[in-house]
Amino acid sequence: MKLGYPLLPPGIAKVKVGDFYRSSAGAQAITGVGFTPKVVIFLAYASGGATEIHSHGFDNVAAHRCINKPGSSEAVVGQNAYSIYLQLDAGNIIRGYLASMDADGFTVTWELTGTLTGYVIYLAMR
Repeated sequence: MKLGYPLLPPGIAKVKVGDFYRSSAGAQAITGVGFTPKVVIFLAYASGGATEIHSHGFDNVAAHRCINKPGSSEAVVGQNAYSIYLQLDAGNIIRGYLASMDADGFTVTWELTGTLTGYVIYLAMR
């Protein structure tokens, strides 16, 4: 399911909604946004465990922030170094932050422990 459509008509505001999956470490370039974003909001989810695993964050390259709910706990945790943080348990974590804002999108740097796959919906704004 690819969302990838603008929320508002061109000329009113520059925003783009899209989605992707990630299950490996390294850099991931997201293209097709149509502009260089100023900030990106992330809503992320991973399945597994007895409770929901989700993350809600934002990033502008200078500041990476999110709150996440690990699968092994009911507690909500704040993260100051990542804008996406999905954790099933101590051995299964995928987390990312923006490395750059690019002419047609952005690049996320990912770190992975274990074998967790994240589904990410983003809102890029100029």
